[in-house]
Amino acid sequence: MDSGRRDQRGFTLLELMISMTLLVLMIAMTYSIFATAMQSVPRGEAEAESSARLRGSTDVIARQIRSAVNYPAHSEDDPTPFPFFRGNAYYFEFVTAAPQHRGGEGLAWVRYWSDGRTLNLGERLIFSQGAISSSTDIGDQSTLIEGFNGSRFQYLRLDGTDSEWLDAWEGREEQNLPAAIRIVLDGIGDSGSEWVQEIPIMTVAYGLGSYDPDQEQQQDNSEPDNMNGPPD
Repeated sequence: MDSGRRDQRGFTLLELMISMTLLVLMIAMTYSIFATAMQSVPRGEAEAESSARLRGSTDVIARQIRSAVNYPAHSEDDPTPFPFFRGNAYYFEFVTAAPQHRGGEGLAWVRYWSDGRTLNLGERLIFSQGAISSSTDIGDQSTLIEGFNGSRFQYLRLDGTDSEWLDAWEGREEQNLPAAIRIVLDGIGDSGSEWVQEIPIMTVAYGLGSYDPDQEQQQDNSEPDNMNGPPD
């Protein structure tokens, strides 16, 4: 009789406390796993977005630099034309045949610059030498890459079989465009890696036409008058 009552008794207080403790631990572990998974989702989306932005920006930079134009510019004190290109460790500017606007057609003055934290692009369509020499308007601006800890630009000079990376380039002094541009961004992304791009310039030749009315008159006089139809 005593044995039957002992078998029918419920949980003791100690057993109940142990069960509740185990249940709380299981709930805490489940919540921790769930919270970690939820936090990794936006982090993964941010990393994917950052990688996509970096790839897109790289394509824009490479396309514009490879399409750099040997565009003749001049200064106010010297009318002698020189290849337009200026750059140092913090910015560079040139004329490209691959603008972001107008479906990538025409010519545009572009400037890339960095404050050590962001890489920025300014672009302005051009139609004459005066637009290069006189205007100080940066035009449309956008931030291409951000989230790094330092940056620098360098320019490749080729002299026969010799080559040298320079920290500055002035088209008026060099009388040429650099052979390539090196862009270095330090500490980019969560890994803090160094992002290096060495982009060659595939120089696009460009010449400005000139209007000579005397020459046009001479051409008109040398051409036969066929306005009345073919000869009999």
